[in-house]
Amino acid sequence: MPQERRIPTQKRSREKYDLILATAKELIGERGNDSVSMREIAKQAGLAISSIYQYFPDKNAILEAIMQNYFDKIRELISRFLSDCKTIEDFQNGLSVGMDMFYLLFKQEPALATLWAGIQANTELKELDAEDSRINSTLITEAFVSIFPNIHEEDIYGAILLLLHTAGMTVRLALATPDKDGDKLIEEFKTLATLRLNSLHIQT
Repeated sequence: MPQERRIPTQKRSREKYDLILATAKELIGERGNDSVSMREIAKQAGLAISSIYQYFPDKNAILEAIMQNYFDKIRELISRFLSDCKTIEDFQNGLSVGMDMFYLLFKQEPALATLWAGIQANTELKELDAEDSRINSTLITEAFVSIFPNIHEEDIYGAILLLLHTAGMTVRLALATPDKDGDKLIEEFKTLATLRLNSLHIQT
């Protein structure tokens, strides 16, 4: 089960905390979660192993903190997009732009796909990704219903949840595909998602 994070607030402690995360992200991104030990992270960061355990009880806690940072960043983008949505066209445009930004994030940070795969393969952490999808789905569903009040949350939540979860799978597949074909997969997802959004809107 994901653990509650305690992020240090003092400058020196926060710098050490961030160094541990940056080092772990680099190592795990290059070699995979199972191939990296806490001792290696400490050595690469130039810290005593006791310093690592001061902030993180185990490697799962490190991976969780790394991914939670990404989840928070993505949720901030979603919240910003939702604040500007007033029409179905806004949702469609936001979906297209948001998917492009999501894809770009993975391209700019190649380690992210490996890190994400790490939590999917981890029995203790895979719930973290599912819970993030549920939170984001609730945000989008509530925004959709506030604009189209004739739609009920229970009628569209499942569709939104599936679209969000599929978006991540599509991006990871696109990254494993030659660039031109990968871009086509992203466009195909946007087309399918737009059609589903339209069908939800027509229900009003």
